[in-house]
Amino acid sequence: MRSFSRFSCLSIVTLSATLSLAPMKSAYADVNVDGLFGTVEIASDNLSALPQWKRVIESFEEVAIEAKKCDLKIEDCYSQQMTLWRAKINELRTSDKRVQIQQINRFLNSWRKRTDTENYAVSDYWATPLEFMENGGDSEDFAIMKYISLKELGVPPSDMRIVVTNDVLRNNVHTVLSVKTGGKIYILDDLNDSILSESFTPYYLPLYSVNEQNRWAHIPKAVSVEQASQGTTQND
Repeated sequence: MRSFSRFSCLSIVTLSATLSLAPMKSAYADVNVDGLFGTVEIASDNLSALPQWKRVIESFEEVAIEAKKCDLKIEDCYSQQMTLWRAKINELRTSDKRVQIQQINRFLNSWRKRTDTENYAVSDYWATPLEFMENGGDSEDFAIMKYISLKELGVPPSDMRIVVTNDVLRNNVHTVLSVKTGGKIYILDDLNDSILSESFTPYYLPLYSVNEQNRWAHIPKAVSVEQASQGTTQND
């Protein structure tokens, strides 16, 4: 589990790099002052800064191939976990969207939790879904598996984000999945089998969030308001 202090420098860099854009909503279409967890968020469609996430996205095609093989013939399933996953996906196909979200969160939370150090002998590794099925994983791996599960069930990627946060209650970095449905945003967390509205999880302060199209840097709104009151200017 990664500590808060390891990522404190990242949050400072993020603030420094994006703060001057925060008050400029009219000039920058990629700035949203009503972002996740009440933050100001700066969007970009350049995912090159997140090579681990890009590698995971590229693995989705392989997951689809293995899923199709498993659906056609159970003996060809990649692993026992693949068999269980396909059974759950097919069970939920006709369910209400909120039921799908709730059940996927609860189902996957029962899978094995292991640190990146235990699995891969490195401090930070984003596992592909097939790697997660085989090895288990930590919070971002659970979020990724929930993302691809709900995507298959018809939730648009644009309505989901993997959100890397500072967990101020536990003093560490923790990743969750946000899902927008029915006009509300829900948080899927491997530490909680219930899905909660983001307003009930104020202890998560987002550092950045991603989906297949975009990434977002997040700034506490109080900080951006203070910066605006000081007369921030934007250089060409």
